[in-house]
Amino acid sequence: MRGCADEEDHADFDRCGRLSNLGAWHAKSGASVVTAAMANRPDYGVDAPGVVRGLALAGIAALALAGIDAAWLGIPWLTIVLAVIGFALLLASALTLRNALHGKFRHRDRILGHVDWRGDERVLDVGTGRGLLLVGAVKRLTTGRGTGLDIWSKKDLSDNSIDRTMNNLAAEDVTARCELVTGPAQQMPFPDGSFDVVVSNLCLHNIRGSATRAAACREIARVLKPGGIAVISDLMFVSRHAETFRAAGMTVDCDGPYLWDAFPPQKIAIARQPHSVSTATAADANRGTMR
Repeated sequence: MRGCADEEDHADFDRCGRLSNLGAWHAKSGASVVTAAMANRPDYGVDAPGVVRGLALAGIAALALAGIDAAWLGIPWLTIVLAVIGFALLLASALTLRNALHGKFRHRDRILGHVDWRGDERVLDVGTGRGLLLVGAVKRLTTGRGTGLDIWSKKDLSDNSIDRTMNNLAAEDVTARCELVTGPAQQMPFPDGSFDVVVSNLCLHNIRGSATRAAACREIARVLKPGGIAVISDLMFVSRHAETFRAAGMTVDCDGPYLWDAFPPQKIAIARQPHSVSTATAADANRGTMR
């Protein structure tokens, strides 16, 4: 976070210059000082940098142990096992890094391709990080606007911060059509039915506890307008997310898993909100009849 801001210009900041959970950093001209050098090109960071580093170090360690065994202990089967493990870990690290640098752009387009865009939608990106999905969605809009929600955890994305995201919005020339909000997915600071589209990628699995993840899914359903769509991509718990959406009266399809350009493999849940309350009520009644 930046230092204390002028309260007249930044009413959404508290007195210490932090964004409150209910406040939005409106991404408009003058909201943040972004130098020309920083704004030359976007940088979307490396997802789960600790995992990439840990896999690489474990792979190197396994190969080192294989070499020690071959040189000193002379147990052939152990050398082979350690070598295979080492190469597998290094491959996993390389594929994860490849996805972070290249594959996630193709997967972003796959996620956004599940939406029939009109151009006037209000879009929410849950766990926006550095704004990859948010920027991609907003570039599909004409009169619509996008909102990015995050708690800015550096553990889940390298150098994750609201300043970095602001820089990317400026570099992609979408600043005037976006806003950023600090807050958790399980307690969203938005009224019911605020968004036409909700998207999320590699976010919900980071929430601890199945009950809390389910609460985040219910929040996604709550903030969607009637007839709205949520497209949620993740590497685990996607089937459980789908169950929660169905329990909230939504219709859900699942896509994937995708491996090559979304490593670790990711699945996508596409959840659609009924067009009216009566439709949802009918769906609930049908499920009750079938039980």
